[in-house]
Amino acid sequence: MNRSLKLFCAIIALCFLFCGCAHSGQNTVEPTQPVVTEPKEMLTEPPTEAPTAAPTEPPTEAPTEPEPISIRITAAGDNLLHNSVSYACAVEDGYDFKPLYENITDIIQGSDIAFINQEVMFTGEAGAYPNLAAPLEAADALIDAGFSVINLATNHTLDKGVKGLETCLETVHDLPFDAVLGAFRTEEESTQLCFVEKQGIRFGFLSYTYGLNGYQLPSDKLWKISMIDEAKIKGDLEAIRPNCDYLIVSMHWGNEYQTQQGGYQAELAQLLCDGGADLIIGTHPHVLQPVAWLENAQGHRTLCAYSLGNFISNQHKRVTMLGGILEVELLFDENGQLLETVSAGVIPTVTHYQKGYYRIYPLSEYTDELSAKHGIHKYETPFDLSYLNELSEKILGEYAITWEGEHD
Repeated sequence: MNRSLKLFCAIIALCFLFCGCAHSGQNTVEPTQPVVTEPKEMLTEPPTEAPTAAPTEPPTEAPTEPEPISIRITAAGDNLLHNSVSYACAVEDGYDFKPLYENITDIIQGSDIAFINQEVMFTGEAGAYPNLAAPLEAADALIDAGFSVINLATNHTLDKGVKGLETCLETVHDLPFDAVLGAFRTEEESTQLCFVEKQGIRFGFLSYTYGLNGYQLPSDKLWKISMIDEAKIKGDLEAIRPNCDYLIVSMHWGNEYQTQQGGYQAELAQLLCDGGADLIIGTHPHVLQPVAWLENAQGHRTLCAYSLGNFISNQHKRVTMLGGILEVELLFDENGQLLETVSAGVIPTVTHYQKGYYRIYPLSEYTDELSAKHGIHKYETPFDLSYLNELSEKILGEYAITWEGEHD
């Protein structure tokens, strides 16, 4: 029995052996290390607060362009103070010329630049024609009226000799004129360029006269008065033009009593335009002449008032009673560049006189009643508003502008 049991156990063992070998032959897998995965660390951002809006600067306005700089220029013609005008201004303790200008001061005052052509020199006397001169008080009246730039280069500059001119120069330089043109105290002064600055804009000035009524300067004082000489003018233009924003030239030229410019005036005007002048102020003919725009080869434009006529006088030709005040409005940028000539024209004026009484009126304020009383009727007629208005229109055309009272 024991033998049978052993045999049975052996058979069972063989069965297990063959079964195990059959399984291994179909899918043999070498033993491997179990794969151990470490737990992954969770990468988490630290808790943050709710985002806040970034600080903002207060809103800023877009940069604005600087405002243009507005400049107003006025200019009057021949302040021709005959001795009869001075006598009419006599008062107990001297002379008072201020009433002459009382009707036009609102036109002149407030100008950035106000030019006057002082035809006769201030020597302290009432000089009679042909050697004219005026009392010193007449210079104060021009300041009071608002004039800031005075021209002394005229054909009457030497009527009272070099001494009379030097008295005049001392007088005007003691007053608050911004510039004195055309005559000089010293040779050094005659070589200096003349500038006036207004609101940051630099204005240059030149001035010339055609002659001196036959008088001559001493040979060692030829520098004392600025004379018309084309070579000198060209040199002066070359020197001053690059150093200013706007160039004004005073020209004492032309033929007396001609209401149209002459050929030589036109030639000189073009020379000035070619050299870069911006404004030409013409005086001497004692009558109005036209206003015109000139242009050079580079396209530069020059405004030329060929003659502004008489501002005040005691002349006996009715045509000389009509004068004018040039008014020019300009715009510049902050660098001094001319942007625009906004307006340009001449305000017609009337010299009115009766015995012992002289006044200047804007033509727009003159009346038929006044014209009927004018002393000119003793010499020439007719003289009335129709005559004055027609003459103004004929000479100035579109450049005649009306003064309606206080400037805006």
